[in-house]
Amino acid sequence: MIIKINPLFGIQLNDTTLTFGMTKEDVITSLGEPFGVNGTEQLYYFENELRFDFNTDDKIEYIEFLGRIDGKLKPEIYGVSAFDIHADELIRILTRENNGNIIDNENGYSYAFPNIGIGIYRESIPKDIEEMVQEAKDEGEPMNDEDYKYELSKAIHWATIGLGEKSYYNSGE
Repeated sequence: MIIKINPLFGIQLNDTTLTFGMTKEDVITSLGEPFGVNGTEQLYYFENELRFDFNTDDKIEYIEFLGRIDGKLKPEIYGVSAFDIHADELIRILTRENNGNIIDNENGYSYAFPNIGIGIYRESIPKDIEEMVQEAKDEGEPMNDEDYKYELSKAIHWATIGLGEKSYYNSGE
């Protein structure tokens, strides 16, 4: 499946385009019944790898890909795969495209790029993995190579990428 993130506009899933301001009914007509629902505000698709948030008028205000590196959905933004590219490289690209203030209130775990309406998140950073390895050694149960590679992979790739309307991330400053 070809998935493109178009900042401040919406997403493209193969030949289907979903844009900010579309209604919940528009999304269901385009994608079918959701995989999951959270109240009246959220619809989930593709085994919970794609989420749509709706405002009080039932119109899309936020879209988030939740599949991380091992997910099935591979959204592209600015010509790169958001989950497959190294976390630092995606930050560089988004910083360049944002061309302005970046919100980093979580010390490397998440960033918001208000000028392009993009946010990224991960559960751990490389420093966390170093600490995890040391703790395991100290407890006499060192991590095996497979577990280490898995944890490091999660730390050097983004777990989610979201896109919001123009003002979505401005409230987080």
